[in-house]
Amino acid sequence: MDKPVFLLPTSQNTVLNRLLAPFFPRYKVLLELEKQPPHLRGTLRNLIMTQDHRLLFLRNQKCACTQTTQILYAYANHGEPHKGNVHRADRGILPARYRWMEIKPYFEAHVPYFFTFVRHPEARVRSAFRNFFVDQTNIARHKHMGPMRAHGFDPAQGEARNFDVFLDYIAHSFELDRLNTDTHWRLQTDNIAFRDITYDHIGRVENYEADLRHVFAQAGAADFPLDALLARRFNSTASARADITPEQRRKIETLYAPDYEALGY
Repeated sequence: MDKPVFLLPTSQNTVLNRLLAPFFPRYKVLLELEKQPPHLRGTLRNLIMTQDHRLLFLRNQKCACTQTTQILYAYANHGEPHKGNVHRADRGILPARYRWMEIKPYFEAHVPYFFTFVRHPEARVRSAFRNFFVDQTNIARHKHMGPMRAHGFDPAQGEARNFDVFLDYIAHSFELDRLNTDTHWRLQTDNIAFRDITYDHIGRVENYEADLRHVFAQAGAADFPLDALLARRFNSTASARADITPEQRRKIETLYAPDYEALGY
């Protein structure tokens, strides 16, 4: 298949990044992470640590990662969430995209309570589809719009047909380079390095509130006022309008078989 697909770069050790690294932390982090095994670089860049070093969170895209990051930010900021894009915040929380070298010793010593969230593969892939290609609210959507059109995406053709196109696009991405597929629809077992990293807790989006309360309690922060924050929704995606077809479900089960098996869905 010769249709284009947007894939993540295999290496960040570029001339531009080397030139910018002395001046901007995000580029220095990219080069530091080049010292890690290739399949862990993206994962480690998605770590978020609280300022008191009690909690360490791994962002698994389309699995309440914005919601959880906002709550972690509020935890250190008098209950107030971040007013902008929390994934670009470099104060109030310690994101590895800017602070990997600071997080690294805590991660390696397994000092903070370390957790992540996973989600039913079917719900997750439908959420990604709507976020990028129906609501078109994801800031990275422009990277995929051209390749998706080349695969047959056409808003005038309706959501059900375009979801078929999206599943074909995912299959093509996996065929070319599963590891460097966009993290919003890459396998969750790849996103969280399931076979390589040990977590204190892997929560489920389907049981989000109870799991998050458990995490804070285990980290010694059970008194943090979660109620008001849990009632808010950050970066929520509307439910798909079209029902999923049996054929689409079979495609998802085939594409995400490692997630179904490893995560117990």
